[in-house]
Amino acid sequence: MQKKKRILITGSTHGIGKKTAEEFLGHGWEVYGCGSSREDVRGPQMAEKYTDFHFMCADVSDENEVEGLLSWCGNIDAAFNNAGIGWAPSPAHHMDIKAAGRILEVNLLGTALCMKHECRAMLKGSGGAILNNSSVAAYKAGTGADGMYSASKAGILRLTAEAGACEEYRGKIKFFSVIPGWIETRMTAMDDKEIWKKRLPSGKVGTVKEVAELVYRVVENQRCFDSGQEFHINGGGILV
Repeated sequence: MQKKKRILITGSTHGIGKKTAEEFLGHGWEVYGCGSSREDVRGPQMAEKYTDFHFMCADVSDENEVEGLLSWCGNIDAAFNNAGIGWAPSPAHHMDIKAAGRILEVNLLGTALCMKHECRAMLKGSGGAILNNSSVAAYKAGTGADGMYSASKAGILRLTAEAGACEEYRGKIKFFSVIPGWIETRMTAMDDKEIWKKRLPSGKVGTVKEVAELVYRVVENQRCFDSGQEFHINGGGILV
C-alpha cells in the first residue's frame, strides 16, 4: 500500500483549521491537528469521527510544546500554520498591553516556532510545503481588525518570504502565505455580513470551505510554484 501523506494543521478544532483538516481527510491524507484548550472537546471528537485525524493539545507559543508536537507527528509532508487569536479593535491609546503581547505570542511567535520545528522535521525527511495563514489586514487598514492583530499578520508575511528566500531550503521546503479577507468564522460572527457583501467587489463574503480548498490546491501543486508566493482569497477586499 502507498503510504498516506501527512499534514500538520494548527488551530484545527474550528473555523478554517477544522474545514481544512476535513478537506485533506477527504483527499486521503493523514491529518495531525492541535488546539490550545484542554477543555475544548472538539479535537478529541474529530479524532473519534475520522480514523486518519489525530489530535494533540499544544500551545504554539510554547517552544517545548511545539517541539513535542512535531515529535509526535513524525515525518510530515506539509504544514498549515493556522492557529491565531484576535481581540475587538481599540484606539492605540487604549491598548491593552497584556492582550497585545498575547496576540504577538500566538500569531507571530507561534508561527515562527512552528516553522522552526517543521523545517527541522522536513529537512530530516524528503522536504515539503509550509503554509502560513495571514490576513488581508496585513495589507490595509479599516478592515475592522485590531492594530496588533494586523501587525502580527503582516509579520507572518515577512517570516514566510524570508524563509522562501533562504538558500538552505531550496529544493527541499517551499513556503507560502494564504491571505483571507472577510470569511464567515467565529471571529467575524459579530460583524455585519450584509455591509461586507455590499462593500466587496465579489458581492459575497468568503467561506471556510473556499479557504480550505485553496490550501489543499497549493499543497498538492506546490512543486509548480515558486517558494514564498502569496495566495489571496478576499473577494477583492484588498481593492476597496
